[in-house]
Amino acid sequence: MGIVALVSIVIIVLIFFILKIPRLTIRKKILIIVSVLLLCIITLAVIFIIGFDRGKISKREEVEYVARNSDTKKKADSSIIKISEDKMASPNNSEKNKAILFKIEGIYEVKKEKDCRMSLILYYQKNQLKYKLKTETHEFSDNAEIELNEKKDGYYITFKNIEWSEYLGGLDNEGEPIDKNLELPNSVSGSLYKDQITIQNYGNSMNYYVVFDDCGEKYIELIKK
Repeated sequence: MGIVALVSIVIIVLIFFILKIPRLTIRKKILIIVSVLLLCIITLAVIFIIGFDRGKISKREEVEYVARNSDTKKKADSSIIKISEDKMASPNNSEKNKAILFKIEGIYEVKKEKDCRMSLILYYQKNQLKYKLKTETHEFSDNAEIELNEKKDGYYITFKNIEWSEYLGGLDNEGEPIDKNLELPNSVSGSLYKDQITIQNYGNSMNYYVVFDDCGEKYIELIKK
């Protein structure tokens, strides 16, 4: 409405000045006034059309914006619900070590008894996974921990409080340890898949170690009975 009023004032002023021009005939003055009026009408029409289209575009953009925000909100709400469901489904900290893929409690014995005698018992006590490991010359018992492997089809298992027999780490060209101040690790890790636990018992010249010196197998395979 402000634009219409402004244009109307401009038209009136132009007509006033055109009528005051003495050299123009009445016919020419009428033609000029009609031309000015037509030009103003066309200008107003263009302004209204552009403004109307912009209004439609803004409205459409507003609808699209609302729709996008609505989808985003739905996704966010779904994520919140999913997280809540996961929290409800996941075990608490005291039970996180319980087997999910398969039952791991039981008695495991070494596959090849000729060069290595070893037996293992896995059990839960107050929601804590524990083990008892017996070799030919040693006995160990403490807590054990499991963690899903990369493929999520088995576990990595760690037996606490087992000191390795030897650990030299990397060796130089003369077979001497590069770092002479390495401490013996005090936990043993292996892989657990269904009814079998595999432990690498010793390394090589790149990383020299021996976990159980009373076992001659490089890879100790414990099979569940």
